[in-house]
Amino acid sequence: MTDFKPVQFVDTDAQRIEQELIVDYQRATGQALYPGDPRRFFLLQMLPVVVALKNDINFTGNSNLLPFAFDEILDALGSRINAERLLAQFATVTMKFILSAIQPTPVSIPVGTRVTPDGEIYFSTSSVLTIPAGTTEGMVETTSTLGGEKYNGFVAGQINLLVDPVPFVVSVSNIDTSLGGSDEETDEAYRERQRLAPASFSVAGPEDAYIFFAKSADVNIIDVAVTSPSPNVINIYPLMKGGALPTQAVLDKVLAQVSPKNRRPLNDQVSALVPTEVTYTTDLTYYIAKDKSAEESSIRAAVEGVGGAADLYEIWQYSKLGRAITPDDQISRIYAAGAYRVVPTSPVYTEIAENEVAKRTGVRAVTYGGLI
Repeated sequence: MTDFKPVQFVDTDAQRIEQELIVDYQRATGQALYPGDPRRFFLLQMLPVVVALKNDINFTGNSNLLPFAFDEILDALGSRINAERLLAQFATVTMKFILSAIQPTPVSIPVGTRVTPDGEIYFSTSSVLTIPAGTTEGMVETTSTLGGEKYNGFVAGQINLLVDPVPFVVSVSNIDTSLGGSDEETDEAYRERQRLAPASFSVAGPEDAYIFFAKSADVNIIDVAVTSPSPNVINIYPLMKGGALPTQAVLDKVLAQVSPKNRRPLNDQVSALVPTEVTYTTDLTYYIAKDKSAEESSIRAAVEGVGGAADLYEIWQYSKLGRAITPDDQISRIYAAGAYRVVPTSPVYTEIAENEVAKRTGVRAVTYGGLI
């Protein structure tokens, strides 16, 4: 979609618009507008308004085209082809409730009882938890009160504040790490799904149709590979954000999306499978030119720091299935960050299959060799 250029619906050249205003006025009135004429000044005063309006027309026109649509405009375009934006998903975590003492009768923890790690992020029980008489603890699944990635990653014991008091409950804590939350589908991802959507109108089983439906299963899916190793056998490989491999729950959702009779060709045997990781190591030495010694610390940060060239290469490498291990990309990023010379040892260029993803393993050895 990045190859598309904005459409020039109307001319916004200020010089030509000025000329048109003056010529049109003279044609309509039969009077010449010489420099210094107050009527000419009035028209010139209107020129910025006319230019701004024409720019608005171009902006609005392009906003109705898929490559440039955004926010609610993109939502409106998607509704025309039955491709709705994927909403934020809720995180889940298992909570343990502990009583102050053994009770003679069962104690019920109501559905919707809230817990929090910090007073800002809340989880609530998904079902009623009944702690039987004679025991002091019980476990129940809780769900974030809102969807979003910020609800992920709370490790065991971190969620330990009870918001809604329950008689006899003395403490609460999560026993596993919260996960499954995701933000609403971004404009970029939604735009790409809309581009694929027309393929889903066919029931002949085109590759793009399977990709569209698979991506529609979970907002965290960033790439999908579809292979057919033999006639009527279809294998679908989803890849998750951060290059993560899909869980069985995600595979089940993908299979549910592509399996209905109105989507899957009658004879297709469809499977949702985990992509294969192809590992590589990073080992290189880079140098900085002496005439950039004043920038040494900033260049080193741009190469090795968080979000630097080395990080960006790894993100680029694991963000797409079938992307060959390409050290040239890493080297070019390090040069762009300000390095003068790069001496790589690994990785080496390696082709990988369309259902594989390249992931670095082991220590990343990006060594600074000094000034040369």
